Amino acid sequence: MREQERLLKELALMLERQDMLSRLTESQCLDEYGYSETHCIDFIGRLTLPNVTKVAEHMGMTRGAVSKLTKKLLAKGLIGKYTLETNHKEVYFRLTEAGKELFDEHARRHERWERRDMEFLERYPEEEIVIVRRFMQEFNGYLEGQIGELT
Repeated sequence: MREQERLLKELALMLERQDMLSRLTESQCLDEYGYSETHCIDFIGRLTLPNVTKVAEHMGMTRGAVSKLTKKLLAKGLIGKYTLETNHKEVYFRLTEAGKELFDEHARRHERWERRDMEFLERYPEEEIVIVRRFMQEFNGYLEGQIGELT
């Protein structure tokens, strides 16, 4: 087996193990929501005056895709929409109480994940981390290009 094939198998195994570890250690409240829904909630919770355009820019999605996503989140009661007194045309989003609970759980989960995995990464010299980070950046760019071709 070539080293490239071994690497792909290790990447797949890493993703499976991270998923399994998350299921074993984390609250179940985020499990019914997809990646995009959870991250849309995160951006709405963190951005100032979040609207479709701002959320789309931060998520790297089209405005149309974010519009569909926010309609789902509105229907699920996770976000609300509002306009400013000075501009009734532009629609903004805010988290509902249920949305705030998901936002907070996502933040806690992310913090635990980062703390846990930083302990592992601290074992390696910075020069090796730089090489792996560069590889991951390039690989993620390649995957983004593949996604772009399909959408």
